[in-house]
Amino acid sequence: MPLIAYPIATDAPDVLTRLKAGTLARAVREKEAEVTADARVAFVTEPAGPVYETKDAALAAYAGLLIDDNRFCQLVCRPREVKRLASKPLKPVFKDGERWPKKDPVATVWQLSVSYWKILTMAQVRAAGLPPIGQARHLRKKSTGRDLTPEEIMALSQSPLLAARPQKALDFGLFDFPLPENPGIIIADE
Repeated sequence: MPLIAYPIATDAPDVLTRLKAGTLARAVREKEAEVTADARVAFVTEPAGPVYETKDAALAAYAGLLIDDNRFCQLVCRPREVKRLASKPLKPVFKDGERWPKKDPVATVWQLSVSYWKILTMAQVRAAGLPPIGQARHLRKKSTGRDLTPEEIMALSQSPLLAARPQKALDFGLFDFPLPENPGIIIADE
């Protein structure tokens, strides 16, 4: 099964609007989505659109969206109202050949659920404690015409360090060391 290329958008209605217009950018992985959006992204699944009483009504309303290519759009059934569970345990009734009391069926509704890469605003990035994309030296040199805010600098200082390129292999082993008298000679430590 091929990987799903999820849409990149600001919210669920934006996904539906761009999908209908045919201008929907998609990405399989987070890094690819961040490069396409040029911002931090988060993978979210949100309900979109109105609720429908029956599945047939929802299928009729979203006939063009619910195809195999758009596996990020799915119809979900959810309870109409969330009831709090009783704090007291149920007691058996032993009535009409039944041990437990009959429960009323749960009223449900159908709604479209959309999974996508959500483009985060700087306020959302700061609230989540995520560093801006890229390395600090690249962000400082970037020609955006503005200085980094104190929050961005704090987020960068708390982000893990990333190497500019992979580390080269060492010339000598873990227990080898250079001679103090002649650093050009490496000997084994036993």
